[in-house]
Amino acid sequence: MGMVYITALAALCIPHPGRPKPFWHSLPLSDTKWTLSGRDYPDTSWFFGQRELVNVTEYFALAGIKTDLVLCASYERAIFDLLYRHIEKDNEMVPNVQPSDINDIVNFERILTWVLELERSGQVKRAEAMRGWLTSAEPWVTAER
Repeated sequence: MGMVYITALAALCIPHPGRPKPFWHSLPLSDTKWTLSGRDYPDTSWFFGQRELVNVTEYFALAGIKTDLVLCASYERAIFDLLYRHIEKDNEMVPNVQPSDINDIVNFERILTWVLELERSGQVKRAEAMRGWLTSAEPWVTAER
């Protein structure tokens, strides 16, 4: 297994330095319930390397959470990981979050740039559906177009 980091919905529930968290849910105290790269979601380090990872040690210390995990996907990488797993890999709708829930905090333009870059290099096949989720005012966009 590659680099392990907190991602997807769990990452959206953790405050990052200088940014409000986009998801109002609290993080479960047990790290066995968090969504992790390589276990629950594909590790997208093949594209990002160590970019878009945030050290959340200080938050865990303040919250009294004991864990060996220290890295969390940025909010943008967490959304990319959601799209990559559910749309690209599983060809299904993204569950439990709608673009309108988080687009005031998460930079969708940055994610769109990544999707376009991967589409141009032939590394994703469902880029149109990924872009559709990011640009849709309707939360019920289907994964297959």
